[in-house]
Amino acid sequence: MHSVEARDSDVFTPCPQPVKVWSKIVSKRASWVAMLSLVFWQSGCGDGTIKPSTPRIPADISISPGSATVGSPDLTQTILGSKNFTFFNGHWYSTVLSSQDSVDTPLLTTFDSNSQLTAIVPAALLASAVTGNIRVEIWDRIENTRVATSSSVPFQVTSTPIPTPSISSISPATVAAGSPDVTITINGWNFGHYGHFIWSTAFWTTNGNLHDTGTWLQTTIFSSSQLRAVIPAKLLQSPNLDYSRSL
Repeated sequence: MHSVEARDSDVFTPCPQPVKVWSKIVSKRASWVAMLSLVFWQSGCGDGTIKPSTPRIPADISISPGSATVGSPDLTQTILGSKNFTFFNGHWYSTVLSSQDSVDTPLLTTFDSNSQLTAIVPAALLASAVTGNIRVEIWDRIENTRVATSSSVPFQVTSTPIPTPSISSISPATVAAGSPDVTITINGWNFGHYGHFIWSTAFWTTNGNLHDTGTWLQTTIFSSSQLRAVIPAKLLQSPNLDYSRSL
């Protein structure tokens, strides 16, 4: 029969010399005490892998800006928290979501710091007046599960109050009957673009009824106080007709 002798150099010990340390305890104490202590030692060593604890994010967040107008382009939004946003070695990540009419849309999110995120609200979510919510979620990238959620903050898309345009002068103020096309300059206030479908334009009318008898004129907006419009020759054949109005 062959005997086998185990030496310290022959045994792989991930913890600092457990065989040598605990051999002294076994020789001086009861064996069950030594075995119990050895179990505690080994469970404390583990495999050397650090497991991240459950992430925490602030119960309350704030957003800036907190609203947008209908028809706005892509909006950059800043989300502030209390040093609990997470980006742990690619294992967890924070993402911002917009909720409108019970539909959640993940937003393109940038991790600025553990207290600030930046998100892009696309123009498609700003096309109509609505009140939605913004929230932050932390996800486990490996397990593809949500592990934490913040409170929701209201975000409003509002209609822009459209100011009433006003005309102060038109130049030239008169032309001879039978003239060719005439370009006029209209000076005033509150001219401009208001969203995708509303802008200032000039109409020709002889009785003030733009809906029934008005004629749209080709109009160029130079500033909030000046327009230029072209009156076609066919509208200048008869004398004593009123000029245009702007909308």
